[in-house]
Order: sequence, then structure tokens, then C-alpha cells
Amino acid sequence: MIIHDFLNWVETAPDGPRAEAAGALARAWLYSELDDDSRKGASAALTVLLDDPCVDVRMAIAHNLCRSSDAPRHILLSLAEDRQEVASIVLETSPLFSDVDLIDVLANPQEDLQRVVASRRELSAAVSAAIAEIGAESACRALLSNNSANIVPTSLLRLAERFEDVADLREALLKRPDLPMHMRHALLLRHARSIGETARAAGERDQNDDENLLADASDKIALRLVHGASHAELLEMSEYLRASGHLNTRLMLRAVCCGRFRFFATALGLLSGVPEERIFRALIAARPSALRAVMRKAGLPMRSHQAFLLAIDMAREGGADLTADLPLDLARMLTECLLGELQDEALGADGDILAFLRRFALEVARLEARAYIHGTAQRALSAA
Repeated sequence: MIIHDFLNWVETAPDGPRAEAAGALARAWLYSELDDDSRKGASAALTVLLDDPCVDVRMAIAHNLCRSSDAPRHILLSLAEDRQEVASIVLETSPLFSDVDLIDVLANPQEDLQRVVASRRELSAAVSAAIAEIGAESACRALLSNNSANIVPTSLLRLAERFEDVADLREALLKRPDLPMHMRHALLLRHARSIGETARAAGERDQNDDENLLADASDKIALRLVHGASHAELLEMSEYLRASGHLNTRLMLRAVCCGRFRFFATALGLLSGVPEERIFRALIAARPSALRAVMRKAGLPMRSHQAFLLAIDMAREGGADLTADLPLDLARMLTECLLGELQDEALGADGDILAFLRRFALEVARLEARAYIHGTAQRALSAA
């Protein structure tokens, strides 16, 4: 009878009191000790109020039920299909929505609702994957800002594929420590390309310059990323570089001159099909004939073999650990010595290899100079 009287009153009551009464009814359903009949009546009344023409009434119900796991599920589902301002209240916090419910919401063209779902705490991997696949740009941005969301690597890859040209999303992806290494390379290279496009549009450089700088950028990014990488990461990176056309003679020679011998051995093994253990044994035991055979199987041009062998031999004679990186000063000395040896025409070195090594030696010298200046400045600050 009480519920019947309430519904009769609601039909003529003003909007404000009606909204207050709806909120009170929702709280009573959650917190009052109602008998079964009263609880059923309250649930029925709340269900009827879902059709109330005043949005404040429905918002009052949403605000009071949205955080409870004991709320009537059918009411929450109905509110989730209401106007955006009502639906957002329950979609943001209600624990009653399953992954299937949330994924259904993502099919809604309203970006605001997608963004609300993407911002939910403890978002599951399944819902994150759905957002990565079909979510609007703003929803994907919210997902990457949601530190509690469970985002698996495949979802990160999908986001990178969809939004590699969107600068802020690209940067958000790059800030994630769980971004796969090869995708990090692709995004950083896209960032370098966008800088080049801007410079070319301003007339600061031409197409050929841009291509050369991008090739150099690809090498530098790759060698920086593989530093300290696990064997699985090295193998994944090598496979990606080969598939994308970036695993070439120039990168391999740069890797040797930088002392990235683990990456060199992994990449060489991938290209040649020779087990890495055999490659490392040939490196450590100084077996040039074995290394030549492997490089030939890997498809490295014959004209480059002498440069590789000389660089490896000089690194070994300089006491370099063939499983670790060379310091900058040793890398510079190695490159300069290698240049001196290759200037001898009797070695038959081609001009492209010499040109690369000259550029690389200059680059390493600049890096060493910057490191020295930075170190001097830091010491001066410490002493001040």
C-alpha cells in the first residue's frame, strides 16, 4: 500500500521533490531492513521511475545505486542506456557490469560513454582489448591514462598500429615500460619521420636528406633499445628489423663498432640459420674463416666481410668483452683504427663502407665530446 501511495504521489509531485523521493527510495532499497514484499514493491517503484520524464529523477537513482553490488541489476542496465549524463554515472563505477556489458557499450557511437568505460578502475584485459580495437581516439587516450587498466601487449600493439600518427597517443605509448621493444622502435621512428616531414615542409631539407637521416635514426634507435635486452627481446627485435627492412649491412657494422655483440650474434644467427652458440664461439676464438662462412650464409655482401673481421679483431685485441657494450672512447678508437686499415686499397674496401665509417667516427667523436662536457659540468656543480 505504501508503494502504491508513493506512485500515486509521484504522478503529480513537482520535479525537485520527485527526484529527492527517488533517491530516498533507492537508499531505502539498499540500506533499510525491508521484508520481501516491501523490497519487491520498492524494486517495482524504482523500475517505474526509470520512465520518469525528469532526468533529475533518474540521475538521483543512478547516484544512489551506482556503487553498490547489491543494487537491482536490471535497473543499472536500464540506466546505462539512458541519456549520456545518466549513463555515465553508473558506467563509471558500478561493479555490476560484466565485461560483455561494457563491450556492448563500446559499440555506442557516443565517445563520452566509451571514454567513461575506458576510465573505469581495474578494467579487464578483454575490455581494454575491445577499446584498443574499436574505441574512439578519446577513449583510447583515456585507456592509456588509466593506470589501473590491464592492457596486454597485443592491445598496445593495436593501439600503436591505429594511432602511430597521433603525437600525444604515440608519446603515451612510449612512456609505458611494457611496450614491446619492436613497437617502441616503430613509434620512435615515426616520431623522427614526423620531425623530418616538418623540416621538409619548411624547406630545411630535401627528400634524399630525409631518407638518409631516417636510416641513421632507425639504426641509432635500434642499438639503443637492444642495450641490456634479454635474449627473447633481441630475437624479437631482430625478426622485426628483418621484416621491416631495417636489418642491413650498415646496422650490423654499426652494431659491431658499438660493441653490441649480443645483438650482432642474434641477428647474424637469424639471417644465417646458424646457432648463436657457434657464432659466439667463432667470435671469441677468433676464427675468421668460420665468421666469413656465417656472414656469407647471412647474405652480408663480400665487400663488407673485411670490415667486420677487422672491427671484431680490433675489439678483441683492445680487451673488449664481446658480450658487452664498448665505452665511447673505445668505440671511437676502434672506428678510427678501422678507417686507417681500410684506407689501404689492397684490402679492397668499397667506398660506401668507408663513407659510412667516416660518418660514424664523427658521430661517436661528437657523442664522446658531449659526454665529456656533461661530465665536466656535473663535477663543477658537485664542487660548487
